[in-house]
Amino acid sequence: MVAGLRWSAVLFGGLFVGVAGGVGQEPDPERIPTIPNGVPAVLFPVQSTTPTPGGAWVGGMATDRETIELLNAELEFAFGEEEGAESWALAETVEYRLSRNPMIKVDPARLAYHGLLREPEPHSQIYEPLHTQLRQVAALFDARLVVLPLTVWYRGPTDEERAAAETAEDPARGRAVLLAAIIDVRRSAVLWHGTIEGDPAEATSRSALTTLALRVAGSLAPS
Repeated sequence: MVAGLRWSAVLFGGLFVGVAGGVGQEPDPERIPTIPNGVPAVLFPVQSTTPTPGGAWVGGMATDRETIELLNAELEFAFGEEEGAESWALAETVEYRLSRNPMIKVDPARLAYHGLLREPEPHSQIYEPLHTQLRQVAALFDARLVVLPLTVWYRGPTDEERAAAETAEDPARGRAVLLAAIIDVRRSAVLWHGTIEGDPAEATSRSALTTLALRVAGSLAPS
């Protein structure tokens, strides 16, 4: 499930004409824009997470750091299974490459992401120091696009989901949710800003994060 979409048809259309050899279709506003196969992209580590109102961490982890590490691992596996991500630099590779380039003072897991937790203004540019951080890392992989997973949380079941669960005589479950952004570092522009949801699961179930990671990879870089 993809929700809360914000995308720029002008930017995405212009970008893909330039890097993908002329894609003649504009993105569908009802779905996340897929990054074309063969286009280099950088996937950063997940930046933050929020506990449930009861204080539990998504996936049943003991701390926020363990939750982030688990989702990073699930994303690494999920993107690794997608042929569409063959040209991507995944978070583990990003961290390794930066460890080999000490002149670049960027911690990919601790970026200046907070300003993107709210929806950016149309046509606004990425603020500093985030733009410089993203551009320096993207340059290591000759990439123009970066995917920045901003924060993950668990939302409880909606009224519709509760009603459907009652009809099916099944417990109502919520979903893990990831807020993310696709950014064109060359233009310093947010191409897409929105949320992606996993499958119904208990908040403390690891499957909440597993299905979320599969949905993210399958949406952004499908085989």
